[in-house]
Amino acid sequence: FETFYSSEYGLTKLTTEEYIRSSLFETIGVSVKVDDGVTEWFSGTHKETKNWLQQFAWADSIALAHNMMFDGAILSWIFGIHPRVLADTLSMARAVHGVEVGGSLAKLVEHYGLGVKGTEVIKALGKRRLDFSPQELADYGAYCVNDTDLTYKLFEILADGFPKNELKLIDLTLKMFTEPVLDLDAMLLENHLTDIRERKEALLRRVAGGEAHWSAEDVEQNMAQFKKAIMSNPQFAALLKEYGVKPPTKTSLRTGSETYAFAKTDEGLKALLEHPSVDVQALVAARLGVKSTIEESRTERFLSVASRGSLPIPLKYYAAHTSRWGGTDKINLQNLPSRGVDGGKLKRAIRAPKGYVIIDCDSSQIEARTLAWMAGQTDLVEAFRRGEDIYTLMASAIYNKKPEDVTKAERFVGKATILGCGYGMGAK
Repeated sequence: FETFYSSEYGLTKLTTEEYIRSSLFETIGVSVKVDDGVTEWFSGTHKETKNWLQQFAWADSIALAHNMMFDGAILSWIFGIHPRVLADTLSMARAVHGVEVGGSLAKLVEHYGLGVKGTEVIKALGKRRLDFSPQELADYGAYCVNDTDLTYKLFEILADGFPKNELKLIDLTLKMFTEPVLDLDAMLLENHLTDIRERKEALLRRVAGGEAHWSAEDVEQNMAQFKKAIMSNPQFAALLKEYGVKPPTKTSLRTGSETYAFAKTDEGLKALLEHPSVDVQALVAARLGVKSTIEESRTERFLSVASRGSLPIPLKYYAAHTSRWGGTDKINLQNLPSRGVDGGKLKRAIRAPKGYVIIDCDSSQIEARTLAWMAGQTDLVEAFRRGEDIYTLMASAIYNKKPEDVTKAERFVGKATILGCGYGMGAK
């Protein structure tokens, strides 16, 4: 599909879900290739395009695209077309190449010497379908046809030896997005967002030394006093301790002694942005100059989706070299908080269709457990079975100290070592 986009309305500014469900969405044209036949291009009104598309046997076919999350959603949400199987050269390329070649169609066809992707799409910026001259539309059509032909050639190469079970996983992953069945409870989300904001304002008022009746604007006006409290390392450390958080530390490169890891680039501090406590999130967000907490922005994102319809599940197949899935489209359903006062609030806002239930499960330490089993390291498998903290045990061996003396930072090194060695870290 070739679709309308502008400097303000496009996939660089919006998620795929926002873009396609927008009232600004318009199909400029579409090209279709059946097997190795001649690729056809069509451009017309929505009704004309839908009628043209319906001539193809989608229900009995594999539909292929490069970034099928996009094209498949248009087929499903805009035209009501549901292919039997969805295939995607972008997903397949991640499994075959990782990040070494690049995921764009242009990079991949260049790598395989299949041809050259054109640049006509650049000239289409800000143009509605009726804004194109006949020649411009013909040129855009030729560009689109070339993309389709290149995608077909790329698929023939990537499909050679590609496991069928993995193709099924790609299809399943894509349909979780293109064929959404879950709804969101907007009222629950609204209440949760209000609660988060009220608690954050109350917290910031207290830190700023403000009165209970102070508004958010009052806090802003007293920001000098607030910043003094939040930017002072000793005071900020004391605030974290109040909420049961051990302040992250690091070894100073200048003095060689231990100091607080409160810089914007310190991973220990950034990790606290996703702390189970929204209060801790708010403190760290304020320290880092972030306007919204993670819980706040996640809830706002869910509400935004709810205003447009059901919840598509955006997951990226083979997102990491370990082959695991990753979140995309600014949502990661694999990483919704479960602990703390607000744990499970977002999960409970997700509603199953009538007659169904949702089961929430978490495969704890799944990568380390699977690696130990695959490697035949039965002592480690047994340690997992006994419920021992294997990351602490590894750190205990590395630092030559008792497990009970291992610090949080040292435990993290133990975790990185077990996972890293499992994936070949240090192998020649």
